Amino acid sequence: MGKIRILPSTLVNQIAAGEVIERPASIVKELVENSIDAGATQIDILIEKGGIQSIQVRDNGSGMGQGDLDLCFKRHATSKIATPDDLTHIRSLGFRGEALPSIASVALVTALSAKDESGGFECSIEGGQTRYFRPAAALKGTSITVKNLFFNVPARRKFLKKKETETRVITAGVRNFVLAHPEIGFNYTADQKEVFRLKSGSLESRIRDIYGKYFTEALLPVKDVKDRFSVEGFIGNLSLVKKRMGEQFLFLNGRPIRDRLLNSAVYGAYKSLLSRGEYPFFVLNLGVPEELVDVNVHPSKLEVRFQDEWRVYYVVKSAVTQALKDILATIPDFDYFNRRQAAFQGSSQTGSLDLTAPGKSAVDYPIETAPRPSDEGLVRNGDSHGLTDQKIERAHQRIEKMMGDVTLEKSFVIDRIWQLHNKYLITEVKSGMIIIDQHVAHERILFEAAKKAMEEKGLPSQTVLFPQTLTLQPEEFSRFLEIVPYLEKIGFRLREFGRNSIVIDGVPPDIYMGGEDRIIRDILDKYMSEHDLGSSFLDYIAATYACKAAIKAGDKLEPEEMRSLLDKLFATEHPYYCPHGRPIVVNLTTDELDHRFERT
Repeated sequence: MGKIRILPSTLVNQIAAGEVIERPASIVKELVENSIDAGATQIDILIEKGGIQSIQVRDNGSGMGQGDLDLCFKRHATSKIATPDDLTHIRSLGFRGEALPSIASVALVTALSAKDESGGFECSIEGGQTRYFRPAAALKGTSITVKNLFFNVPARRKFLKKKETETRVITAGVRNFVLAHPEIGFNYTADQKEVFRLKSGSLESRIRDIYGKYFTEALLPVKDVKDRFSVEGFIGNLSLVKKRMGEQFLFLNGRPIRDRLLNSAVYGAYKSLLSRGEYPFFVLNLGVPEELVDVNVHPSKLEVRFQDEWRVYYVVKSAVTQALKDILATIPDFDYFNRRQAAFQGSSQTGSLDLTAPGKSAVDYPIETAPRPSDEGLVRNGDSHGLTDQKIERAHQRIEKMMGDVTLEKSFVIDRIWQLHNKYLITEVKSGMIIIDQHVAHERILFEAAKKAMEEKGLPSQTVLFPQTLTLQPEEFSRFLEIVPYLEKIGFRLREFGRNSIVIDGVPPDIYMGGEDRIIRDILDKYMSEHDLGSSFLDYIAATYACKAAIKAGDKLEPEEMRSLLDKLFATEHPYYCPHGRPIVVNLTTDELDHRFERT
């Protein structure tokens, strides 16, 4: 007997499932695509334990009769193409006829479908084997439930991530679809918690429903047609720029795609406006004739091949560049980050973050930015930063070393220190003079205080007059919970407030009121981009807090504040560079001055 044999269909389907079904999010993607292709106007998605335990997708589309429901779980059975020529004019999202049999081969699948209200049929398939097929009462449309994913392929199940991670991936995929098809209503529930409840509408209203009404104020419309190509959607102005990827959405004829070249076309249009490592928000739908694009490149159907990719690149870049021409609309709103989460809760409740607390109705208050808590805090709140006698002595020793043989009296620094342009501090030393940047000096002080606080009992927290509500995206919220202990260490006092929302009851000392949400978002973005809670991330938390809380260039300091700043600076471990590497102290020697004045 020869070595080569025909594999049984069950094994063939399991092999195919390895390409099509990578994780629970792949199943949600395939089922939602089928619902959209069926003409559904309402799609409901329910998952349990990251989709590993259960996934259900219901729609009100065209439904299937008895014969179609039986055939749809056969390999390479599809209603979307019939001839080789159809592959060059694909208008549907699905077309390969592999998804349903692949899913059924590695899970327990129950499908219920009806073409009208008179009734339908139900079938159940486990591991590729049909358990039953029978008539059943059903509304028009299709409902498919998938349970016990990879129950018969333990090696694949073992490599699935934690349920929280799988839920985040599913949520990101669902967001792709809800933005690609705002004309369809979506309900999405994860572990009995509602994530999205979205009515059909325009793309602008869909973005507002997902991100909030203030988000839409920073949108720039994009609409351009060149020959047979079109680009339509929205891009964000500079208020929506983030330091991590994740809010860039690209669709081709309503199909979510990944294409680095087209992403670079958008980034290229922003080139003169963004710093390196910054990413703009965009939701763009490309209209390209079906015969000029090949979507049959990979089973996931996320990758496509254009007949003339550089032509498409030019169309995208040109459309985005045109939208960015309105400079006044493109520049960030001066008060945007203070207003974007302007839902305040009027109660005086305080306490730690309660992850099980039920959601409450928010009461909107107008933004009222409180005055800075401590412009004189360098002196008045000195003890809060741990300026011990030992540190004061070390500071004086460092200053004495720079002063040379001059005896340092307690009043010396006050008598011989000046503030230049409310930005730099200047004082005399034996070799000439030293110039200190007041902002980065204070930043170094606060950075070391925050680092020490995270290692010990933490910084004190000051209660805010109006608790601020911060609303996050679902996957952001789940990652946010992981960094709450570190935020509380530097002085934030937080609690859950309804769906994916956080109330900020207390903030770190010396911080400007009104910017606390931006600090949290910066820290969260960093964590989501690095996925690491190591020492570098803790340094970033401390550095972000220090940068936002430090006195600014332009702040007028009193003599006592100047002396306090120098005492604290030279009591730090590293008084010569800020946490970001910028110099704090510059020494201008007498020899340099003599050279400048041609005295040598």
